[in-house]
Amino acid sequence: MGTHRPDRTRRSRPVTTAWATLAITALGATACVGTTTAQVEVTTTTSLVEVSTTLPPDCAQMLPPEAQAAQMIWAVVESPDEATEVLADGTIGGIVLDGEQSSEVGDQIAEAVADAPMRVAVAVEEEGGGVQPLVNALDAIPGPPQQGQGTPQEAAATMGDHASAVAELGVTVLLAPTADAGSGGGMGGRTYSSDPAEVTPFIDAVVPAVEESGLLPVVKHWPGIGSADQDPIGGTATVPSLTELQAADLLPFQAAIDAGVPAILVGNVEIPGLTQDGEPATISRAAITGELREAQGFSGLVVVDDLSEQAVTDITTQDQAAELAIAAGADVVIVAGSEAVADTTRRLTDAIVSGRLDRGQVEASVRRAVQAKGFTGECLDQVSAYNGILRSNATSTTLPGEDSSGSDGDSGGSGSSSGSSTTVEDTSTETVPGGSDREDAVSTGPPTTKAPRSSGSGSSGSSGSSSSGSSSSGSSNSGGSD
Repeated sequence: MGTHRPDRTRRSRPVTTAWATLAITALGATACVGTTTAQVEVTTTTSLVEVSTTLPPDCAQMLPPEAQAAQMIWAVVESPDEATEVLADGTIGGIVLDGEQSSEVGDQIAEAVADAPMRVAVAVEEEGGGVQPLVNALDAIPGPPQQGQGTPQEAAATMGDHASAVAELGVTVLLAPTADAGSGGGMGGRTYSSDPAEVTPFIDAVVPAVEESGLLPVVKHWPGIGSADQDPIGGTATVPSLTELQAADLLPFQAAIDAGVPAILVGNVEIPGLTQDGEPATISRAAITGELREAQGFSGLVVVDDLSEQAVTDITTQDQAAELAIAAGADVVIVAGSEAVADTTRRLTDAIVSGRLDRGQVEASVRRAVQAKGFTGECLDQVSAYNGILRSNATSTTLPGEDSSGSDGDSGGSGSSSGSSTTVEDTSTETVPGGSDREDAVSTGPPTTKAPRSSGSGSSGSSGSSSSGSSSSGSSNSGGSD
């Protein structure tokens, strides 16, 4: 990554019923019996037949609100086993592996996802060079600058082979390639070229090579952050104006969109002439829906960068930013820290149930998220699994890497994490999800933002940023999950 509402009743698609009426009457059918001249009149009548053409709901419509919310959340983790519990509880739909992973990461992934009610998105930004979280499990490969000295076809072969090895570990999403140009915004040593025109052929070649491996490639960081004035991890980052971007940095993304790229990651950067002052593109409807989807014609999966980055947490909390991002047209949000994960799960569920988030838009986003996992129709087994979890009435959202003893001063019940618990009610009830013992439980009102700080130092709500920036080893990314 850049380095990141309640009609509770599930609704199905409106029922369309066609009535077909078939009435056939045959009169005057004549038959000869023996040698007589008697006529026999035979009358045949059929009854009305009702033919139903009800369209079954698809997976996105079948899932209860809690599950819909979960599918739109990916959590940053430093090890897969940190997420085993929340994955089994069904409170998130995916994980992003951040920092240098163990040589046993494949086994850890398998164990972490084993009890999840639905297929899990396992993402990693394995770009090559200095950004290789899987370096302990796989051979190292050259980074984009080195690949950029060869041909696009050579880069595609390198990335394709590596992606196949990554897929064998149980990873399903590759947060790459980088379509940025230049070294600004924390992109030093991570781009193919400083010239967008030279970047484009590499993206065009690498994306299909990654797809052939079975991984979902996510082209990043729209609209191109290589010209940003600073890394979004440190605070508000601004790129050139929209007009300037359209003539340069956006070109590789447009080419990728035209070629059918399945997923794009949006960066936490302000775009003059498009977003509001201090507003990152990740929470801007003008940027995501207006420019990326409508102007550029992208209809695939939109993932927003790590919402724990200070460019976001300077103006709002991760959970509020998550709601703003989905309302802006994004499909998946990336959050960091167990408390932020819990808060985001509660907030998005409440936003869906309360109607703050448009139901049609939610279903469209969930549809894209689950289609990326291979679900294109019904998902009866997964709905059944989620309903089983919901009937248990309580699921923990503690990421086991953090304190789960409740010793942080909250009195949220014996033995459970008071800062990270949520009660998820069965969908047959009318209860709005809640259940947190914390006094700062997520608001049921719309999200808010504040003016950004002029420079970055320790913002509140950025506790998750430690996850993004804690991986300081040479092979980790520059402070985030993308």
